Amino acid sequence: MTAIAHQHTAAAALSDHPFLSSIPIGSLRRLATHVQTRTYPAGEQVFREGQVANRFFLIRHGLVRLDLEVGGRGQVEVETLGSDCALGWSWLFSPYRWQLTATAVERTSMLIFDTDAMQIAMAADPPLGYELMRRFSAVMFDRLIATRLQLTGDANIPTAGTTGPWAGRRTSAANWRHDV
Repeated sequence: MTAIAHQHTAAAALSDHPFLSSIPIGSLRRLATHVQTRTYPAGEQVFREGQVANRFFLIRHGLVRLDLEVGGRGQVEVETLGSDCALGWSWLFSPYRWQLTATAVERTSMLIFDTDAMQIAMAADPPLGYELMRRFSAVMFDRLIATRLQLTGDANIPTAGTTGPWAGRRTSAANWRHDV
């Protein structure tokens, strides 16, 4: 397959993911040059809290559990993300370290982005950069709410449907649709 054919195929795969839906095809083609596909077997760690954060993931199929190390309690599950969810925002902020540990719960297929290249693409295309930051902000908001819910047990925290059009399945406690 030629590089151009691969770029068009990858761009089509990107446009199928809810996180990137409605992004112009030209922007997706530029992003497609910096993406790879990988399948993680059940139980394999995707990344660990404290490690360098230099990738961003879009879950195509499968489940990924997010855990947080809590003093005196050990690993606490924050949430489990399913197909069509976005994973990973720690690469956006110094000190560029993962804030949670991610582990495949079942066989999980993901699109993996080189975040150095993502930052260059976002800077070169300000409308794309703005739109992606808006979507990453929704991911961060969702993680904040999920973490607060797990640590406090407060069922009155506002959750689903508040952050954007790309939805994924939350499979932990509440089992509701949420935006990431």
